[in-house]
Amino acid sequence: MSSLLLFGLCSTFLSMAADGLPSADHLMMVALPGQRITLPCRSPSVKSCSSVNWTMEDQFTNWVSEVVTAGRVMSSTGGRYSLLPNCSLEITRVAQGDARRYACNSGTLNSSVSLRILEIRELALAEDTLELQCILNTFKGYFPCTNSTGVHIKWTARDDTPLNGERFRTESQSACFSKLIISKERTDHHRTWRCHLMQGDEVRASIGYRTAVKGGLEEVFAAADESVSLACGNTSPLSFGDSIKWTVKQETPTSTTTSEHGLAKGFHVSEDSSLVISKLSPQQAGDYQCAESSGQRKVFNQVRLHTLDVTARRENLSLTCVLTCAEECEEDFSLTWSAANEEGWRSRSMKVNNTLINVLLLPAWPKDSEELSCSVYREGSLMASKKWHSDASLQKLAWLGLLGLLGLLMCAAAGGLYLYVKRKQNKDAANTQSSIAMAHVYDAIQVEEVEEQRPLKGEVPTTDDGLYNLLQAVN
Repeated sequence: MSSLLLFGLCSTFLSMAADGLPSADHLMMVALPGQRITLPCRSPSVKSCSSVNWTMEDQFTNWVSEVVTAGRVMSSTGGRYSLLPNCSLEITRVAQGDARRYACNSGTLNSSVSLRILEIRELALAEDTLELQCILNTFKGYFPCTNSTGVHIKWTARDDTPLNGERFRTESQSACFSKLIISKERTDHHRTWRCHLMQGDEVRASIGYRTAVKGGLEEVFAAADESVSLACGNTSPLSFGDSIKWTVKQETPTSTTTSEHGLAKGFHVSEDSSLVISKLSPQQAGDYQCAESSGQRKVFNQVRLHTLDVTARRENLSLTCVLTCAEECEEDFSLTWSAANEEGWRSRSMKVNNTLINVLLLPAWPKDSEELSCSVYREGSLMASKKWHSDASLQKLAWLGLLGLLGLLMCAAAGGLYLYVKRKQNKDAANTQSSIAMAHVYDAIQVEEVEEQRPLKGEVPTTDDGLYNLLQAVN
């Protein structure tokens, strides 16, 4: 009975280890090349790291190398290992050879971590084919890489959408090794592909890879009225005293990076030689090139810019989304509308010259500030979106503006009336004061006149009557 019980416990332990699930003693962790990662010691009873030892082990040959002894990092580790205050082991700049089993021994409790490295490699095949290999490198790790672990690899585009199209195919030789084979196109230059390590439905780790195609074009999708930056790439081979020059369709929107004079309106060159368009217009779609301004005219990068714009016609209850392509729009380009409420929508698509058009017919004009979005997809991968807001919000702003203007006019009128009344009051008060003052002056004049007319004692009157009386007295 005890033998059966022991066998059952061993089977359970091995099953947990094979499934890649953490137990009390084992843990699987995944890192990317160059990444910094921390391996936990998982010894809660440890009060001091001076008793902690870390070893790096080869499970198959029983080879053991000491990384930390009695709380001190060994000098042979090359300086990439450090012991943290919680006794965890930190590895800086993870490399392929770090994919091993690590054990932490505190004297009272042992724990181990199996570290795996996820990486992507590009394999040169035929001239018209790209092959990317995604590898979960177990090297000398603890857990085996078998399908029973629930681990598998999935490929996606840059935005994590599945890769659609006949030019993509995948091959999985094991749960930890998968190939993405691509029928190469010029516009795959500087395009990003992603590899995901899955365990069941859970993403354990992801890594991206950007391909470089000789003579290729970097394809950029951007929304109108927004700022866009076109990368020039590595300009280190630039000759001394030379500069770069951006051109588009044989026309020159900018001059060299050494001067701001002569730049076309809306364009400028940043410090890293990127071409920045401050406010993009649909007419600026085209093939842009960054190259030496003289000498051998070395080309650093070529960028194909497509522009996305949305216009509205209220009278027709329609919105028009237009993708203006640098040249003819590809068959794998598509335009899609989205919003919170899509009930009653009807749309139709068409291609006219170098434009892809999608007209959205609405059952009614939005009454609130609803946001609608038009998105452009390439091979099912989202490339850019242009948002549009219903003009109900603009009407509200207009009404608010009108109300504000009316308020200002009313305030101005009230202020004018107040000033008029105040001035009138001041004027009336001034007139009243003036009348009172003049009355006092008039009274004073009258008093003075009376005083002048009153004869003083002993004085001879000087009036004609006095003179007459005096003459009469003489007579």
